Amino acid sequence: MAWGNFLSIPCPFKRWDADLKNYMLGFLPTIGFILGGVWSGLCILFVWLGLPFFILSFVLTFILFALCGFLHLDGFMDCSDAILSRRTLEEKQAILKDSHCGAFAVVSVIFVILGYFCCIATALGSGIDFTELWLIPIVSRSFAGINVLLSRPIGHSQYAQGKGAENNSQKKKVVVIMFVQLIIYIAAGLFLATDIKPILLSIGFTAIVTFISIAFAKRSLGGMSGDIAGYGIVFGELAGVFAMTIL
Repeated sequence: MAWGNFLSIPCPFKRWDADLKNYMLGFLPTIGFILGGVWSGLCILFVWLGLPFFILSFVLTFILFALCGFLHLDGFMDCSDAILSRRTLEEKQAILKDSHCGAFAVVSVIFVILGYFCCIATALGSGIDFTELWLIPIVSRSFAGINVLLSRPIGHSQYAQGKGAENNSQKKKVVVIMFVQLIIYIAAGLFLATDIKPILLSIGFTAIVTFISIAFAKRSLGGMSGDIAGYGIVFGELAGVFAMTIL
């Protein structure tokens, strides 16, 4: 379910059960593992093939969004449209649900894509550890998923369904599942790394900015939703890529 919902890579086994949505979110770290593995693997391949520098930077920027079907970029644009409108809470939530693309969404996505391109190009120019590319999507999706599970949802969010002690207990179990995956993947990444310090910087930036972005959006929009998760993922991964340019 998680693969089919959060990745554009063809899913080998298709299944959907609305009662298992919380458990689906629990595998967001593994979705990040798959996405990050493909992203870093293609980077290694294209570097080996000698792809021109700026074309390689463009391809790596495109791949990160394309592998998840531009899902999180769509959420980023919706949230940007609502937050930057500076309207009342009710009007912001109405804008968030609106399927039309506003001017604030367009302006925001232009600058965020430019930011990704510039940071990736700079990181490639100074030399990067490919393990960083692998871990960044894992960390961003883990913290976004935890926020979806533990935060109060906006009324129109699909995650607003399901209340009560049993549902809360299920969410806590899923958070534990997510943390176990996150710890395993980070430990594996650090074991494989040639230099631990840049990786800790990248995943630290990713985690902190994902958390802060989501907290800001929740406060502005009155609750949590899938769009806000996407908003946090986009900013968090941009911060992680930016951190790659520092060391």
